[in-house]
Amino acid sequence: MHPEFWRKMMLNGSVVLYNKSSILEKDIALIKAEGFEVARVDCADLDEGAFHKKIAKTLMFPAYYGENLNAFDDCLSDIEPEKTGVLLVFENYDKFLAKNPEFGNDVLEVIQVNAWRFLIRENVLMSFVQSNDPELLIPAIGGMAPQWNDAEWFDKARGL
Repeated sequence: MHPEFWRKMMLNGSVVLYNKSSILEKDIALIKAEGFEVARVDCADLDEGAFHKKIAKTLMFPAYYGENLNAFDDCLSDIEPEKTGVLLVFENYDKFLAKNPEFGNDVLEVIQVNAWRFLIRENVLMSFVQSNDPELLIPAIGGMAPQWNDAEWFDKARGL
């Protein structure tokens, strides 16, 4: 295992793209081994409202969670990991983006901005975003465009 695998993963921002589940699971295991708490959300059938309900339950947001992006930003920034940090895993994000393109990008923007806040507090916030579409492109968020993980960085590795 590489020491501080998470640092290498964050070189291009806190949001990392995945296509193949086997590679995703391998990297999740490496991150867990470094003391990360992992929260998973299957986004395949979610719309904006269902996303807020699911993320609030998954991250155990307080009852007053307002179910909007500002509330997501506020509650996410209040998370205090017990160890190294928090990894948010969003599966089937391509399906979520197809139904909610602007909102889906805004969610990742909130995560990217909060990742810097976490680092200032000496914690880490990351997100692994799995897509069934090997050509998925997400525009720059927080000034950085999400990149494919090292194992799938080349198009050929994603079957393109």
